[in-house]
Amino acid sequence: MKAASVHELGLENPLVVEDVPDPQAGPGQVLVSVRAAGVNPLEISIRSGENPRSKGIPRPFICGSDIAGEVEAVGEGVEGFKAGDRVWGRSVTGGYAEKGVLPAAATGILPEGMSFQEGASLPIPLVTAWNALVIKAETGPGETVLVQGGAGGVGHLAIQLARRMGCRVLATVSSGEKGDFCLKAGADAVINYRAEDVAARVMEETGGRGVEAIVENAALDNLAADLSLVAVNGRVVIVGTGTGKEGEIIFPIRAAMGRDARVIALSSGHLTPHHPGIIRRLAPLLEGGAIRPHIGKELPLEAAGEAHELVLSGKFLGKVVLMV
Repeated sequence: MKAASVHELGLENPLVVEDVPDPQAGPGQVLVSVRAAGVNPLEISIRSGENPRSKGIPRPFICGSDIAGEVEAVGEGVEGFKAGDRVWGRSVTGGYAEKGVLPAAATGILPEGMSFQEGASLPIPLVTAWNALVIKAETGPGETVLVQGGAGGVGHLAIQLARRMGCRVLATVSSGEKGDFCLKAGADAVINYRAEDVAARVMEETGGRGVEAIVENAALDNLAADLSLVAVNGRVVIVGTGTGKEGEIIFPIRAAMGRDARVIALSSGHLTPHHPGIIRRLAPLLEGGAIRPHIGKELPLEAAGEAHELVLSGKFLGKVVLMV
């Protein structure tokens, strides 16, 4: 099969599209013929060598993880799936490839009305949004949520999920186009951080109270300011550092103490035990069309490197996917 592999760490080193052996479904796994693969900042970070996981992965390795496609075969002990089923999930053998292997317990059925491109946009982004809002922030009806970077892969799904949870949603954006996109996704108000005072707008929108929860996609840029935006007992959930950014910030301890704030970081790598339950709870939302990913750009597998450059540029709405 064809796959886009990482031979050397560092974004200056190209992804190599090459022929590799087909994977096989082991016990408790399903083999999937991949139709689309999602492109996420996480795999760009791993490929760069800056992510803590990078050096622990033997090279070469197939880049990516998020896939959607059709079940080709099932491993020993697998029930509930058969050849031809349309599914989505995180491949344990790499996502940018013609075939992938999913753990059956963490595999979702793709609703008939949802495309493979949309299905490939779900595994990391939607599960991360769920992790941030439901598990980490314990967000409830009537609360106000601020999504920092609302037009991105996680951001636009977090907006939709928060609205379904009965929350009022604010979103930050970098352009009028992205603002319109977030409003269509369900945001109650958008704040263009390049043209407006974010703190002033947040306080205006909340009557000076601040927001109960922040989904933070660019912590290196925003975390210090976030702690002046939360209400008393507010929660800031760090979803990402900011695409292509690694480093440290000065943490404003007194601001956090003054609001009894909680700063919570998350990692998709620690969510594996929760995946089966999350997928079960997401299923009715996806089947009913309450949550719908937006595909900003489709590229062929051979353009995986270009897809990474596009994600790093931020010049897209929603998700970038590879067609396999």
